[in-house]
Amino acid sequence: MSVREALSTGGVIFCHPHPLYGGDMENPVIATAVDAAAEEGFSTLRFNFRGVGRSGGSYGEGIGEREDVGSVTEFICSKLGPPDPSIILLGYSFGAWAGFPVAIPDNRIRGLIGIAPPLKMYDFGFLAECKKEKLFISGDRDLYCPAQLLEEWYQDLKEPKSLTIIPGDDHFFSSHLHSLTKPLREFFRRMKQSPEFRVRSSE
Repeated sequence: MSVREALSTGGVIFCHPHPLYGGDMENPVIATAVDAAAEEGFSTLRFNFRGVGRSGGSYGEGIGEREDVGSVTEFICSKLGPPDPSIILLGYSFGAWAGFPVAIPDNRIRGLIGIAPPLKMYDFGFLAECKKEKLFISGDRDLYCPAQLLEEWYQDLKEPKSLTIIPGDDHFFSSHLHSLTKPLREFFRRMKQSPEFRVRSSE
């Protein structure tokens, strides 16, 4: 687990890609997103799902990983403190599928970011009625999150929402990693200005 604390803004939880395919909290996409959040003044928490790196346990078929998300949510909220912390949850690939079902019913989590949600692999129907602020980012050459499928799925989601498709990139953003920073920072700024997003006092 890695925590970076800020003085006055809310927190962001980062959920990494699939544990069985090399996903961990050091993933370059996760690291880039952490930097973007920190630059906008957010406290950040990235962690390894069970069985990854130095985390105990073993792969939990998504069920165990959702328990992990619940645990780290409680942890960052305890760090941010009362009365009413405001959190954003970011999930990259499998991390979105594991994290979003925990985030949607939790009123402390005000916004969701899905980077390359693997719509070809998993059912994301749980997002259909979600009215929280949402951002989705994907490359137009992503085989696990095809741009056309993403756009069609996105159209049926409830507002507020935004979508960025990065030309020429695939599921791993290996050639355009820097292109993630702009939409992420814009989303973080927008969240800070939202009346529903409560920031900690800097006093």
